[in-house]
Amino acid sequence: MRRGFLITTVFLGLLAFGLFNWQAIRTDGVSAYSLPGLEMAKVASGDFNLTILVPDAFGRKYYSKPVNIGHPFQISRHEITIDQWNKCFKVGGCPYKAKQRPYQTGAHPVTRISWFDAITFTKWLSEVSGDFYRLPTEDEWAYAAFAGKDFTRDTIEGLIANRKMVQTASMSLFRKTLPGGSNGKNAWDISDMTGSVWEWTMTCWFSSDEENKRPWTIDQLSNPNLCPNRVVQGDERAHVPFFVDKVYTGGCGTGAPVDHIGFRVVRDTHALQSRS
Repeated sequence: MRRGFLITTVFLGLLAFGLFNWQAIRTDGVSAYSLPGLEMAKVASGDFNLTILVPDAFGRKYYSKPVNIGHPFQISRHEITIDQWNKCFKVGGCPYKAKQRPYQTGAHPVTRISWFDAITFTKWLSEVSGDFYRLPTEDEWAYAAFAGKDFTRDTIEGLIANRKMVQTASMSLFRKTLPGGSNGKNAWDISDMTGSVWEWTMTCWFSSDEENKRPWTIDQLSNPNLCPNRVVQGDERAHVPFFVDKVYTGGCGTGAPVDHIGFRVVRDTHALQSRS
């Protein structure tokens, strides 16, 4: 009698444990996994004009295009931090521990990250959460950075002038990164979009203006073989070889060290609904 009671107790305990852990993973079809410190801002669909700077042998040239953000999405309020990257590393989702300078803390943005590394992190986060995380496109990044307002030539030149003023004041091309939230937030409560860290996007850079202006789908941009360079955005735009993580060997106009390239993530609710 007692043996039967013990077996029943163990069985019920295991069943309860399994149900608890299932609920920890999925609740009403929505992920309950939460990466510590990850806060997402909701971004509604809309339209704006995006101006792009294209440095060439004759200086700067600009072209503008109308952009339609056809579906709402969510974007992280801060860049992915050293602590968040190391969480991925500790459970085997990311290939190495974050590269961290002596002055940096776990709350600083993770940098010295290649495009491949950033993609690896989004795939891990998607797998453990059941949601669909990815990098933002350049269009999404600019739309979120300036809270839906047009991204103009004046906006770009203002960012460049501000960066040069900071460099002049510090007497150095190298700037220390700052902990998340140190560079202020915009009207949509999204922080550090134009701070000291450039951010990877999914967007390709081509040598042909025609290809750069061509619309590309998320599935196409997810293919690492689509192009040799990806656009980074921040307080200036550049294109960088997607594999680079240690030595700055490409990009246009900035001369920025890879020490200052990190990323933030998008939660693509439309893609998640389409695939369910």
